[in-house]
Amino acid sequence: MRPILDRLALSSLAEANDPFFLQQHDIEAIMYFGVGGLFPEDLKLYYRPSNEDGSISPEMLRDGIEFLRESLRAGRRVLAVGSSGATIVTAYLAEMGFSSAQALQLVGRTKGGMMEPEPDRGSVETHAEELQRRRSSTLNHRL
Repeated sequence: MRPILDRLALSSLAEANDPFFLQQHDIEAIMYFGVGGLFPEDLKLYYRPSNEDGSISPEMLRDGIEFLRESLRAGRRVLAVGSSGATIVTAYLAEMGFSSAQALQLVGRTKGGMMEPEPDRGSVETHAEELQRRRSSTLNHRL
């Protein structure tokens, strides 16, 4: 598990499936895009199958960000699972005002300088560009 914010962390599917691990870290919600997984019934779970190639669509990205936002506002400790979780967490941080580079840095590097799980940088950059377009159109609209 890699803590990102006070109540937000990234992990592998193996950790997310371990009820003792979840209890030890007071996890109250899990976000997982993938195949498989056995999760305790007492947790708030956001689960969607991933695309066949493991990627996530822009809609899935927005839905994941919304789940994170709602869960964190409700005070839950959230565990994002796998590379899709890392991608969504990075995009969420960008929505919170971090640059893509800052968000990627917050997601963190592990042993050997490699991110595990690693976010999809293309999806993160595309999302950051969309955020910039929205900000620009909002500013231009107000002028």
